[in-house]
Amino acid sequence: MTDRTEPGPLVRALIARPVLAAADYPAPNPDAPADPAALFTTWLLDALASDVPDAQVMTLSTVDAEGRPDARVLVLRDVDASAGAWHFWTEPDSPKARQFTARPDAALTVYWPRPGRQVRLRGPVRPAPACTTPSPALHCYALHATTAEFWQASPTRDHHHLHCTRTPTGWTSTGWTPTAVPG
Repeated sequence: MTDRTEPGPLVRALIARPVLAAADYPAPNPDAPADPAALFTTWLLDALASDVPDAQVMTLSTVDAEGRPDARVLVLRDVDASAGAWHFWTEPDSPKARQFTARPDAALTVYWPRPGRQVRLRGPVRPAPACTTPSPALHCYALHATTAEFWQASPTRDHHHLHCTRTPTGWTSTGWTPTAVPG
């Protein structure tokens, strides 16, 4: 027989905390731009205009030499819609730069809690020499998205996803699809 103990204080606190508890989230726009960079820019500008804290902050995930995932938070510096590229700065000898130089595939994740929006991007990271930095010690790099996923929360937990894939001729998309989350 399994010994069931009462949950500890951390588990009780986590269970008691509301998740996606905003009274209202924006509905997904059925006429959203087909280009993920354009939709991302619209969402980021909305977050900045709404004073969402650290709206320009994102998580970069890479893989180390042993194949283990590695993630860190950094600052978005620009979005180049024509190249489908999200720019950031780092030292060229940093662990993340060594990781994406050895294995260029990476992921970026951005989450804006107040509007209940998340964006996930995947693709190779490459140097972006045309991008300027404030110091010669920093280099500019860009994740060139091959896939993009947009997620819009719903107070009814009928969240919506938009999945985009880059093709040789542009972007294809699934259109907004609802995804119910249990309980």
